Amino acid sequence: MVACQKNLKEVEYRGGIVNFSIPSTWVEEYETDGGGTFYEDRPDSGTLRLNVLTFKTPVGEVKVKAIDALPSLKSASGNPELLSESVAYIHYVKRSEEDGEDITIYWWVLSQVLESNYVRILNFSYTILTSQEDELQTQAEVELLTEQIRKARLHPEVGQ
Repeated sequence: MVACQKNLKEVEYRGGIVNFSIPSTWVEEYETDGGGTFYEDRPDSGTLRLNVLTFKTPVGEVKVKAIDALPSLKSASGNPELLSESVAYIHYVKRSEEDGEDITIYWWVLSQVLESNYVRILNFSYTILTSQEDELQTQAEVELLTEQIRKARLHPEVGQ
């Protein structure tokens, strides 16, 4: 693993909805109405984004299982897995084009079943230039992000 793993800082996203670690040198930016962006302040660095959505399931419905909260993602290249009784995880990669540049987006999605039939979806994406995919630094960052997102601590209640 690259040296960036040795120097991490903890992100306490939106008062603790989720806590996870990123390299200590990365910049943190937050939108006023939600969403966070994390990146190293250098040209062509990858960008990690986080968006969190919370939904209430219909009253009277059977309690949703965390893995079932990822239905639209089951066709993705990754396989959903349970990280705990209330949290499911999937990781996959998509390639696209943006402003004439080939980009690669690594996705990590966590679904969390909360009390009172609520479900929280945490969408992490890490965007890089496709030409950077094979670089050792990129591979190390993706490995680090995968590890840290899998270890993320999610708040167990809706009220945060």
